[in-house]
Amino acid sequence: YTRQLLDGVAALHDRGVIHRDIKGANIFLTHESLSLKLGDFGCAVRLKGDQTEAEEVVGVVGTQAFMAPEVFQRVGSQGRAADLWSLACVVIEMSTARRPWPEYDNSLQIMFRVGMGHSPALPANLSKEGHDFLCRCFVHDPTQRATASSLLHHPFVKVELEEELWSLPIFSGVASYNQQVTQTHRG
Repeated sequence: YTRQLLDGVAALHDRGVIHRDIKGANIFLTHESLSLKLGDFGCAVRLKGDQTEAEEVVGVVGTQAFMAPEVFQRVGSQGRAADLWSLACVVIEMSTARRPWPEYDNSLQIMFRVGMGHSPALPANLSKEGHDFLCRCFVHDPTQRATASSLLHHPFVKVELEEELWSLPIFSGVASYNQQVTQTHRG
């Protein structure tokens, strides 16, 4: 599902849209094909150009446990890079079945930790590729954080299964999704 979420975020960013509230509660799965859908665009902003201008994205919106440092600190742009921080928080949520920062029970504690240069704890059950993926998303300087399009090539989101496994019921829909992704990236 990380690959599908990343594909969606990359498509939004390519079209100049930043979501600004990526979290598990705003992600939906279709019953018939196990396709992931990103919803709740109430905080989304369409950018005027390739770079986010400070006046385009104003105010603190989103859910604190998923917010990037630049959103809390209101410095610089709160653009595409903030969505990648939030996406990484969703990966943590999917891996642990808990929101990021579960040890803190209020937003001020989370804001303080992020403001002091900390990132959410990386799940022990993730592979080294998963840890590397998250570390690229949890860079505190948004200008140095990985982009959605660059992460599409990361080993953590590479979807490869043996041909005979695609016929299993659990993968119905995933095979066609994988073929669609492959065709999109080739052409």
